[in-house]
Amino acid sequence: MKKISFLLIALLLVLSLAACGSNNGNKSGSDHSSGNNGAAPNDNSSDSSNGGSGKAASGKEVVIKFPSYKTGNNVGAIFFLPQIERFNQKFAGKYKIEIEEIVQDEYSKKIKLLYQQKKLPPLIEVDKELADIMINNGDLVDLKPYIDNTPEIKNVLIDDSVKYNTDKNGKIVSLPLAFERPIGMYYNKELMQKAGLTGFSDTWDGFFSDLDKLKAAGVTPLSLMTGENGWTTMLLASAMIASDPEGQQILTKGDIITNFNSPLWINTFTKIQKLLQDYTTKSALGATYSIAANEFFSENTAAIANGPWMVGDFSNTDKATEGFADKVGATIYPNGVALGSADGYWYSIPTGTPQDQIDGLIEYFKFIYSPEELNAFLVAEGGFAPKMPMPDESKAKLNPIMRQLNDEVGSKMKTLNRLIYDIVPQSVSDLFAKNLPLLATNDMTPEQFCKAMTDTAEKFKK
Repeated sequence: MKKISFLLIALLLVLSLAACGSNNGNKSGSDHSSGNNGAAPNDNSSDSSNGGSGKAASGKEVVIKFPSYKTGNNVGAIFFLPQIERFNQKFAGKYKIEIEEIVQDEYSKKIKLLYQQKKLPPLIEVDKELADIMINNGDLVDLKPYIDNTPEIKNVLIDDSVKYNTDKNGKIVSLPLAFERPIGMYYNKELMQKAGLTGFSDTWDGFFSDLDKLKAAGVTPLSLMTGENGWTTMLLASAMIASDPEGQQILTKGDIITNFNSPLWINTFTKIQKLLQDYTTKSALGATYSIAANEFFSENTAAIANGPWMVGDFSNTDKATEGFADKVGATIYPNGVALGSADGYWYSIPTGTPQDQIDGLIEYFKFIYSPEELNAFLVAEGGFAPKMPMPDESKAKLNPIMRQLNDEVGSKMKTLNRLIYDIVPQSVSDLFAKNLPLLATNDMTPEQFCKAMTDTAEKFKK
């Protein structure tokens, strides 16, 4: 990609200004803001409260402040926030991480805006679109020297993830993953039994037949959503793409896609339109994740597509009735498809971040990849660490639903695939969610849906 100037970046991001602002909300309704959108600026002040030289010079605690969407009602908050507290307790008096809450749908836009304003926080998550820009401009700290000198991190990293996160100059621009977390579906065994089903078919034709059987039994099959990022709906679309040989090739290659005017995409969104019109709740039109999830928790739907991080909520009596988890089964998608990949960017540190904060973040990386924390994470949210086998005592703690998902992955999975959102520009992801309601109401045909994504992607190419 050609090097993009800040003027062009400003042009690309101008539409985000109104949405991001300085007072973004989040799913819990709380709001945190400051003069620079609540993020610590990358200056070289000696004040430890905004980064500065911190404890290295003054003996004071180094405060590391950054935004995260794993807050409020986001399911990722259940493990993430207590882990931050454990880190802060371990390093009390030396390092302290403070989290600014932000709703997930606004996170990417806000980071891009802060980049344009030269006010990035010390730790960010970047999508491929922004990563390409920042890598070309040399705006991400090279983590390789730190990782090479920290065997506790280096020895657990997945090789493919290290490769993906290494740029053409050999710099590691984002923390590689030490774990994989296959995404599948969860279903209500009692509701499935009403239709004479013990699980879903291993083929897509059979899957749609199962949906018909559920409907005939008076059961609404799926928890879908067209609000926010259309997450649960997007997962099913990704699984359909992954089941096609052409789609499998596209997802495996991982290049950014800008043309959706082909039978592969049109046929996929024809099926998605049918799911939205025939096999989901009325609330799906405009539904956020919390609404889609609540339909499943309330036993109004038979199944929901989501990742293993959702499993803990099945036992949360604030969200589901007592004993609901005992009714839940787990599976992957037809044709042996599971979603998720070790590819992708995760935590990056912008250049200009004060050294004491960098040192603190390396300690944080080391902390979350310690055997105790990594195994606790996998027990809580699912997945596996290829280079750190789970000890028997941790396996014994696995939720039965998580254990079933692991068994399904082991016995049925043929491919582990990227998501659609991993291979399209962010602007296309945003448009996908925006246009889903129009697809559901027949105000947009699948052909028009794909053309709109193509038109938006073409602007990204320019």
